[in-house]
Amino acid sequence: MSQTSADENEWQLGWRIVLACAVANGTGIALLFYCFSLFLIPMSADLGLTRTETGIVQSLIITAVLGAPVIGRMTDLFGFRPVFVACTVILVCNGLLLGFWVSGFWSLALSVALAGFVGGGASSVTLTQPINAHFHHFRGRALGLVGIGVSLTTIIVPPFLQLVIAENWRWGYLALAGLSGLVGLPAVLLLLPRNIGLRGIKRGQPGLPGDWSFLRVRDFWLLSLANMVAGMATGGAVSQLAPMVIEHGLSPAIGALGLSSFAAGQFIGKLGGGWLLDRFDPRQMAVLMTIIPSMGFLVFTQADPGITWLVLVACGMIGALSGADIDIYAYFVARRFGLAHYGSVFGALHGIGWIGTAAGITLFSTIFARTGSYGPAQYLAIGLLLIAATLLAPVSIPRRTGANSKNPLLDDALVAESQASQFP
Repeated sequence: MSQTSADENEWQLGWRIVLACAVANGTGIALLFYCFSLFLIPMSADLGLTRTETGIVQSLIITAVLGAPVIGRMTDLFGFRPVFVACTVILVCNGLLLGFWVSGFWSLALSVALAGFVGGGASSVTLTQPINAHFHHFRGRALGLVGIGVSLTTIIVPPFLQLVIAENWRWGYLALAGLSGLVGLPAVLLLLPRNIGLRGIKRGQPGLPGDWSFLRVRDFWLLSLANMVAGMATGGAVSQLAPMVIEHGLSPAIGALGLSSFAAGQFIGKLGGGWLLDRFDPRQMAVLMTIIPSMGFLVFTQADPGITWLVLVACGMIGALSGADIDIYAYFVARRFGLAHYGSVFGALHGIGWIGTAAGITLFSTIFARTGSYGPAQYLAIGLLLIAATLLAPVSIPRRTGANSKNPLLDDALVAESQASQFP
C-alpha cells in the first residue's frame, strides 16, 4: 500500500476519532489543571489559605498515581467509551462541588484528590488509546492533533475565565464543569464510532506479554523516570505560572495571557512534535523537545522585570514540552509495548509521571514561600529537564515492520500492535 493510500485510509474514519478526542481533551481535566493558578489568589483570600496550603492542595493531584493505572487497566478490559463517560460524569459533579460546596482547606483538598484519581479517565490515559489503535503511519500527527484540543482551549479560555473569576471564583469552576459536560462529553458520544468506544482486550489472544510484565522492562522505567523528572519542572511551573508572571511586575491580566502563551507553545509542541516523531528518529526528537523548554526557564531567570513580551515568550517555550510530552510518551508506549495492554502500560507510566508533577507543585510553592522568589525553582527546572533528556536517549524503539529476533518481547509488541490496530 502506498503512503498516500495509507493516509487516505487512516483519515477517512480517523478524522472523527481525532476530532472527538481533541474536543474531549480540550474541555476535560487538563484544562482545569492548566487554569488552576488563576484561582490561587482570589480563592486563597476567600478561604483564608496560605500559599503553602494551596501548594499542598494542588499536590494532592498525586492521587493520579493510584488512579491512572486502575483506569488504564479498566480501559483495556472494558474499552474506551464506558470508562471515559463514567469518569467525565464524576469530574463534572466534582466541578459542581467546587463551585457550591468547598468552604475550606479540607473540602478543597478532597475535591482535588478526587479529580486526580478519576482524571485519567478524561485525559490522555484514555484519549490516546483509540488514536494509537487506529493510526499507524500517521500516529504522531494524530496524537498531536488530539493534544491541540487543550492547547486551543487554554489559549482562548483563560482571559475570559479570569473575568469570571474576578466576579466570583466559584463561578469559574462551574464554567469549567459546563464545558466538560456540555461540550466534551457530547463530542465523544456523537462523533466517536461506537465500535471503537466498545473495544477492549481480545481475551485469549496468543503471543502477548503478561499484563504486568512491562514492570520488568528497562525501557518502561526509563520512560517513566523521564516523564516524572520532566513533570517536576513543567508541573511546578504550570501550577504557579500566573504568579510567576506577576512576580515580574506584570498585572493579573498579563498573568492570564501567560497561560495563553503557554498554551500557544503547547500547540506548536504538539503539532510539531507529532510531525517530527513520524518523520525522524523518535529518540532524537524526544531529547530535542525535552531540552528546548529549559531555555524558557533560562529566559525567565534572566528577563528584566516588566518586559512583557520576553516573559510571554518564556511561557511559550515552557509550554512546548508540556505540549509534546503526550506525543512522546503515548507514541513510545504504543511502539515499544504494543496495544493489547496499552492502557495498563500507559496508565502506570502516567501515574508515575504525576509523582513528579505533584513534587514540582510542592517544590515551586515551597521555594517561593521560603525565598520570596521563583528563581531558585526555575534554575532547578533547567537541571531536571536535562536529566529527563538523558533518560530518553537509550530507549529502544522497534521497527514499524518486521521483527527483532533477538528480543521476543519486541516481536510480541509488534504482533500485538498489528493485530490490535485494525478496527472493523
